[in-house]
Amino acid sequence: MRRISIDAFGMNHPKETAFAATRRRRTPWYLSRPRLLTTCVFFAVLYLWLKLGDTTVPIPEDSYALVEDESLKDILNTTLGFQKILVLNLPYRTDRRDSMALAAATSNIKLDYVDGVTGESINQKAYPPPDENIKLREGIKGSWRTHMNAMQRVVEQNLTTALIFEDDVDWDVRVRANLQRFALASRFLSENKESLSSKYKIENVPNTETSETMFHMLSPNGITDYLPSMPLSSIGTKGRHYPKHKHHDSPYGDPTKWDILWIGHCGAGFPRHPPTSSSKSPLTTSNLILTHSNDATVPISKYLKSHPFQDALDPLAPAYPPHTRIYHHATGGTLCTVGYAVSQRGARRLLHQFGLKHWNNIYDAEMGRWCASEDEKEDKEGKEYRGMERVCLTTQPPIFAHHHPLNGESDIGGLGGGYARKYETKYLRYSVRMNLERLVQGSRDGGGLVDQWPDD
Repeated sequence: MRRISIDAFGMNHPKETAFAATRRRRTPWYLSRPRLLTTCVFFAVLYLWLKLGDTTVPIPEDSYALVEDESLKDILNTTLGFQKILVLNLPYRTDRRDSMALAAATSNIKLDYVDGVTGESINQKAYPPPDENIKLREGIKGSWRTHMNAMQRVVEQNLTTALIFEDDVDWDVRVRANLQRFALASRFLSENKESLSSKYKIENVPNTETSETMFHMLSPNGITDYLPSMPLSSIGTKGRHYPKHKHHDSPYGDPTKWDILWIGHCGAGFPRHPPTSSSKSPLTTSNLILTHSNDATVPISKYLKSHPFQDALDPLAPAYPPHTRIYHHATGGTLCTVGYAVSQRGARRLLHQFGLKHWNNIYDAEMGRWCASEDEKEDKEGKEYRGMERVCLTTQPPIFAHHHPLNGESDIGGLGGGYARKYETKYLRYSVRMNLERLVQGSRDGGGLVDQWPDD
C-alpha cells in the first residue's frame, strides 16, 4: 500500500523512502559547533566595528573645563541649564528645522519650536503704538511678532528661564564650557550692586570705542574713556563665592535679578555709564568688564568682525590681547537676536514693552535700546521717569552666532548693509554647523574637527 503524508501546508504527497534516509544522514549537531561559533564571532566583530569602529571625532579637551564645579553641573543637561530652549522657525522652512535638529542632536540638546509668522498674516489691529509701524517692511513685522510669540510662551508656561534661538543659530562644540564661564560672570554681574573699588584690583583699559565706531542706534552719551576691567578668575570659581542656590534652579544667577542674557549676537558695544551716574560715581558692576584671557574658543583679533561689509574690526579686537573673552552689561548697544535667554521677569517686561506699549523698529535694535534704557523719556512734569533696573548681560565674542549656509543667501543685512553669501559662521572656531558632516558621519579619514578661524 502506498503511504501518504500531509505536510505543514496541508498538501498530500508520497512519503519517499529517500527522504527518510536523508534525515538519517544529517550531520550531528555537536559536529557543527565550531562552524556555528565561528559565524557568531564573525558577526559580533562586524557589529562592533560598524557601531564602535573609527567613527569618533576628536573633541577639544577643554569642552567641559569647569565640570567639577557643582553649581555649574546643570549646564551639562539637554537644555544647557535653562528650563527650555525655544527655536523660532517658519513652518515652511523645513530645511532650517532639519539642520537645527541635526546640530542639536550632535550636541545632546533638546529643542522646542515656536512657529514663526509672516508680516502679511498679522492683522493691523494687533500692532502696538505708534501707527507708523504698520508701514514697516513685512519681514520686520514678522520677526517682531515671532519674538513676541516666544515671550508669550514663556509667560504662559511660567518658565523661570528660557533660551531663545533663531533657526540659523550656530555654536562651538565647546558650548557648555563657554556657558559655564558665562554663568560665573552672570552671577557676579547681576547679584552684586555695591561699590567694587575697595574690594578688587581694577585695571583701566583705554576705550577704543568712539562716537564714530559705535552702533548708531544709540546716542553717544555715556561712552567712557576707560574700561574698568578685572579677570573672571578673581571673583572665585569652583563654588567658593557661589554655592548652589537654594531659592532657584538657574546656574546663571537668581532669575529675579536679571532680564536678558544676550549671548548670541552680531556685535555689541562696551558698557556705558549708567544714566544716573557720572565718572566720579563709585564703580559698580554696571560698567565693569570681566575678562577671560587665553580663551581657546576666541579667534585672533583679525577675525573679530561680524559681517563681511563691516568696515572696522569689533572694538574688542584692539582693546584687549588676542584670545580674550569679556563679559559685561549690554548697555552699549547689541545687535542681532540669534540667541538670548530671558527670565520670567524679562519675558513679561519685553512682552509688555513691545507687545502692548510701543514698537517701531527692527526688533533687535529695539531690544538693544531697551537694555541701554535709551527708550526712557521725561514725563510731562519734566522729571526723569525710570522704571525698575533693567539687567541685560552679554559676552564678546558671542557664544552663539549666525550661520551662513552653503549655497544660501542670508536675508538679514549685517553691519554695513548687504548680504552675507559666504559659507561660514563668524566668531566660532569649532563650529557645529561647519563640522556637521563630520559630527554626523564620523571621521574615517583620520581628521578631526575643522577650526575655521585658526591662529596664524
